[in-house]
Amino acid sequence: MKTDYNNTDEQIIQMLTPKVEVRPSADLRSRILAAAAQHESAAQQTKPRRSSLRYWIGAAASMAAVVAIAITFTLSSPAYAARKYFSQALIVMQDAKTMVMNLSVRTAPDEPIDYINPTMDFIPATVKVIYDEPMTWSLEKKDGRTVLYKGADEEGNLVYQWIGGKDGRTGWKCPHKGYVEGDLEIMLDPRILLEAERRTAERNKGTKYEILDVGELAIVRVATTAQGDFSKSDYLLNTSLAEANTIREYSFAKDSGMLHKMRIVVNTDKGPVTVIESENIAYNEPLTVNDLYDKELFDKISFVNLELAPTEASSPLAGITADEAAKIILDAMGSWDTTILDTAMYYFGDVKEQVERIYKGLEVKSIGKPFKSGLYPGQFVKCKVTLTNGEKQELTLALRNDNKQKIWLLDGGL
Repeated sequence: MKTDYNNTDEQIIQMLTPKVEVRPSADLRSRILAAAAQHESAAQQTKPRRSSLRYWIGAAASMAAVVAIAITFTLSSPAYAARKYFSQALIVMQDAKTMVMNLSVRTAPDEPIDYINPTMDFIPATVKVIYDEPMTWSLEKKDGRTVLYKGADEEGNLVYQWIGGKDGRTGWKCPHKGYVEGDLEIMLDPRILLEAERRTAERNKGTKYEILDVGELAIVRVATTAQGDFSKSDYLLNTSLAEANTIREYSFAKDSGMLHKMRIVVNTDKGPVTVIESENIAYNEPLTVNDLYDKELFDKISFVNLELAPTEASSPLAGITADEAAKIILDAMGSWDTTILDTAMYYFGDVKEQVERIYKGLEVKSIGKPFKSGLYPGQFVKCKVTLTNGEKQELTLALRNDNKQKIWLLDGGL
């Protein structure tokens, strides 16, 4: 398991540092950053820096969604105890060679890996990690989405995603370049969370948390606040761990210091709801790369390269607003104009055939104003359409134009 943090990891650790609810002094942030910089500078001078890895994707659970995005500490003995548990866990995790974690998650099987929904039933999910050079891993929802990094192959150094269960499915692939979507990195490398908590225990003295002594376990209970921009809409609130107000419980074995169990509760307007609970966390189980995925199914999947989305500067989907793009795309679906849809629906792969069966011939009734919500890099547009069978639907289209040509692509909502 890696012992140094690269720039991406440091940014994630900083992001995970708890937000204090009491109002700090005006220069608190600058003092903390200065202290952190001094601390890191000293650390780099005293030990050599080793090569490290970074990871990318799209799920539900998290082993680390395991030790907290926002923790609060005081100068009392509980703060010291919490720091002790985090530090001890950091030490013992250095010896972990593999990890297999079985979870129950309130989510939809086909949605991205970091998606949660407090109103849904639990489904099983599994995280498998081999802490090697390079670190390889998979996250799988039962009969749903799988995300895999198995190291470099003849296709390149890629991360793969697919929605499992059927032959001939389209999947997606993206270069393994350090970008992490959702909670992937903290699921796979709990040291990221543990380090964030340890640093917070040292620096932040204005917040609160709770430690419970339960027999052979020590439980750290943490309150977190939703990340992202919800000033215009709460559309994505409580749909991912990062975008939810949560209470997280992390149980550490007193004898070994290892993370033994975790539970995450989302605070909804109808009360607290458990959305993730680990059934089992096993370390140092025999694992090979072939144990991470179903190779027979994998070989039957046609993978779309997300880096090669067709983005011509002359596209009518460039240089316009998100609601204008929504109108163009929906009109194109009415006549099924592939000159527009081959670009706009690039991410859909062979799913386009199913979309065509449902939406071809639709009539657009209204297009709303675009809005942002949570951490999503694009914008959402509410639309009303009538299908050829007379069915009326209200859609919330997800559109993003974070490509070089700034062309709007349909990312979901159908």
